[in-house]
Amino acid sequence: MEFTVRAAKPEDCKDVSRMIMELAIYEKMQDQVKISHKGHMKVGYALYFYTYSTWKGRSVYMEDLYVMPEFRGKGIGKALMSKVAAVGKEQQCIRMNFSVLDWNTQSLDFYLAKGAQDLTASEGWHFLRFDGETLDKLAEEAPKN
Repeated sequence: MEFTVRAAKPEDCKDVSRMIMELAIYEKMQDQVKISHKGHMKVGYALYFYTYSTWKGRSVYMEDLYVMPEFRGKGIGKALMSKVAAVGKEQQCIRMNFSVLDWNTQSLDFYLAKGAQDLTASEGWHFLRFDGETLDKLAEEAPKN
């Protein structure tokens, strides 16, 4: 199967929003999505952004990696993930970070087989979040100067 990996364009928004909803359904979090979609042509996407490690330097964070179920096992996910890694290397990133839900063993096995390190097991890191009222409360406690 032939496919192309490229940066998203504005006209891709409809397809990307559809795949975001498909990913949310797969992750059993569809009630969290506040976007809509119709129609499709694209079959996968990777969403990433840059972060910074105090000790190591610039990093790339892969927020989402998604391939429609009927197109999995054809190398598209690996190509997307590899492209994020290549873009990160071009931007002098020293590592790529991402999260996987604990029940998503198929994806976890895929990442581990490619050489990813599970920091939960090896370094004991916890992924934490403030949102909604807890974020509001924390922000309200900020100094007013």
